[in-house]
Amino acid sequence: MGNLLFSPNGSINTAEFMRAGLILIAIGVLIGVAGYLLPQSAKLIGYLPLLLLYPWAVIWIKRLRDGGKSGWMFLLYLLIYFVLFMIAFMILGGSEIFKFAMEATSEGMGEAEMNTKMEAMSQSLHVPMMIVGGFISLVMLYIGDKTIPRGVDEE
Repeated sequence: MGNLLFSPNGSINTAEFMRAGLILIAIGVLIGVAGYLLPQSAKLIGYLPLLLLYPWAVIWIKRLRDGGKSGWMFLLYLLIYFVLFMIAFMILGGSEIFKFAMEATSEGMGEAEMNTKMEAMSQSLHVPMMIVGGFISLVMLYIGDKTIPRGVDEE
């Protein structure tokens, strides 16, 4: 498993790609649940998903290479993921958080009060964004599986 998720050398077939992706999604959901259940540690826990970027990049690069594509194409899939995630965030209420922050700043609201309200607004979006993030990850995994040509050993 370590070689599958942490070594960018080699290639992986579709089944390994899907299995590794599902494992990473499960880990991401567990991190999200931990952040929700431990709100006092949410800021620290909030950075843990960044650690998943490397294994995601590894499996995408391997799968792209196996399909005869450049590993750099991973950046395109990553960009699509982030655009979809930001659209979902704005639809689910992220625009209200930005609007509140701008109004609070212009009205001279105290930093402590503003932070308290922003944290409450962010906490209310935690579960929906965790669900949407997992769903978008599944969709991107499926799209990757269908758009990357099969390797010679899979045909």
